[in-house]
Amino acid sequence: MANTTFNGAVRSENGFKTIDKNSTTGAVTDGLVINADGNIYTDDGGHIQYAAATGYGPADSIVGKGGSQYGTVDPFTSGLTQLFPLGSRLLYGNTVYAYGRLAAVAVTAGKCVTHAASIAHHFDLTPTAGVAAGETAISVETAGTDITLNQYAGGYLYVNDAAGEGQMLRIESNPAHDHSADPSIVITCYDDLATAITTSSRITLIPDPRSAQIVQAATTTGATLGVTVVDMAASAYGWFSVSGPATILTSGTLVVGNHAVPLGAAGAVGPAAGDVIQVIGTVMIVNVTTDYSLINLTGII
Repeated sequence: MANTTFNGAVRSENGFKTIDKNSTTGAVTDGLVINADGNIYTDDGGHIQYAAATGYGPADSIVGKGGSQYGTVDPFTSGLTQLFPLGSRLLYGNTVYAYGRLAAVAVTAGKCVTHAASIAHHFDLTPTAGVAAGETAISVETAGTDITLNQYAGGYLYVNDAAGEGQMLRIESNPAHDHSADPSIVITCYDDLATAITTSSRITLIPDPRSAQIVQAATTTGATLGVTVVDMAASAYGWFSVSGPATILTSGTLVVGNHAVPLGAAGAVGPAAGDVIQVIGTVMIVNVTTDYSLINLTGII
């Protein structure tokens, strides 16, 4: 049947279905079902894929292991090919996962990961000129260290001081940058400035936090972004637990029902001591130090 176009609402008393028909047997199976009460379900999971229009960054949400027709959705696998936008979310049972990439060092399963350190020469920068509200292209003067093509794509530009301070914009692209030739570089953002900035403002650039994740050091160096689900090779893409039950390397003596924090051995969690360390979850099941305990992640997503 050819495509049909309707002018006006399409109504049905008993819901709507999309179907798949086997070309050999003629057997019909339901795909997407919207029942008479307006509930939506599918036996193959679901993927809301936001294909970014001009001025808007991508954002994907997936329900169910295997719940996408665009790529293999399995939190228990990883690979060197990117399948989804970084930061995509997967809901599978009681756990929420975020899609990300490791830096150039492999990490085994059950380890906390954090973002790479910021680059000092791309921190607290001076705008080349004032930029009016509503603009998305912002030129800044770097203090050193070249920038590769789209190194900051998917990351953030934020105003850390003076006029316009407190704003944070998602970065769409940046050109390759040779600081010795010209310290200025134009950063193009998906989002527009809500408040104008001046040459007195100060700008900081950070890459996508999930673009080069590293194992959490014994002495915390940044915010915990998730927990590895499987052994992952260097530079691999995969799913990281960010909410719900997760097994994590144990360091020290955990207590059921108490907070868990990134502490002790690299990639591990330990008992909270005061309020100076990020609480990433609550202890569900305790195993001895150097074993893996079950933590209900609540402080990451």
